[in-house]
Amino acid sequence: MLGGLIEANVQANASKHKDFDALSARVGIWVTDIDEGVTLVFESGRLTVYNGLEPRRTITIRAEAETVMSLSNLKIGVMGMPVYYDGVGRGVALKLLQGKLKIDGMMTNVATLNRVTRIFSVQ
Repeated sequence: MLGGLIEANVQANASKHKDFDALSARVGIWVTDIDEGVTLVFESGRLTVYNGLEPRRTITIRAEAETVMSLSNLKIGVMGMPVYYDGVGRGVALKLLQGKLKIDGMMTNVATLNRVTRIFSVQ
C-alpha cells in the first residue's frame, strides 16, 4: 500500500520526483496496533519494499495505523518543510511529544526525515 502511495505521489509531482531521485535511505515503518511493519529501501530513484523491519535502517517510524496515515496528510510549506501549525500537523506533533509516535534516528537524520515526509505527503 505504501509503495503505491509513494509511486502515485512521485508521478504526480515533479518536486516529489526530485526528492525520490535524491533519496538514499532505509526507512522502517512499524504499525504498533497491528504489530506489523515494512522497510522501504530508497536507492536514488528506486524503491524496494520489504515485509518487516530489515537491519541498518536510517530511520524507523513507530506508531498506530491512524498516526502513520496522518503522516501522508501533512502539508508541505516554505522551503519544503512539513507544516506543524495546522490541525493535522499539530496532531502529529502532539503524538510525537506524547510518545505515541516514535521516530528512531530522527535527530541525526532530519534532512532524510523531511525528504521522506515530502514524498509521503499527498498534499
